[in-house]
Amino acid sequence: MKLQSTKLIFLSALLLLTYSCKTECSHTENVDESCYPNSKKPAQVITYNEMADMMDAYDLGAKKVLNEYIKKNLDDKDTVSTDYNWYKLDDLKQYIAYIERISKEKDIPVTGFRIYPTQYPENYSDKDLRFRNTLIFTPTTTIKGKHDVAFEPLYSEKGKPVEISKFLEQVRAKNVQKSGLLSFSTTIQDLESSSANRMQTVPPFH
Repeated sequence: MKLQSTKLIFLSALLLLTYSCKTECSHTENVDESCYPNSKKPAQVITYNEMADMMDAYDLGAKKVLNEYIKKNLDDKDTVSTDYNWYKLDDLKQYIAYIERISKEKDIPVTGFRIYPTQYPENYSDKDLRFRNTLIFTPTTTIKGKHDVAFEPLYSEKGKPVEISKFLEQVRAKNVQKSGLLSFSTTIQDLESSSANRMQTVPPFH
């Protein structure tokens, strides 16, 4: 009787774990302890000593220049540059899943993401974000043997990735009307990308 009860508890726990993995994430292949294929410590993890050295180098170097730049442009002696950008975990997971889906539809393998350091322009709609640092995530694939080329899955043809630099060139030249890259007529304002931003920037504090 005791053995049967133990088996029942074990089976119930196993079913709960399986259900949890299926509902919380879609990466269920080769599942071990987690819902992801590989939950081992990645090579990119750093030590606290490295972290402190890099943060101090930034605070004593580039951040000083950025603080002066922002104070000059915003005319506010108490204003400081960006301390950090925050991306909600669920949003990040959804973005990765979205990129994987639309790229798979075009038969283009995603190799990773470029993360561009950028800045909100002086005419940005949210005044609190003007001149502040932010990040843009862009999917990458392999083009001409290079594995970190930023591409645009939305407008690529099957198996033929198009680099995002082509679209940026058109936008900057204000010439997006019916080109060889796009099969439809559009405007600069309407030209959607698959790159992501919209993350929380601190400061300003919320």
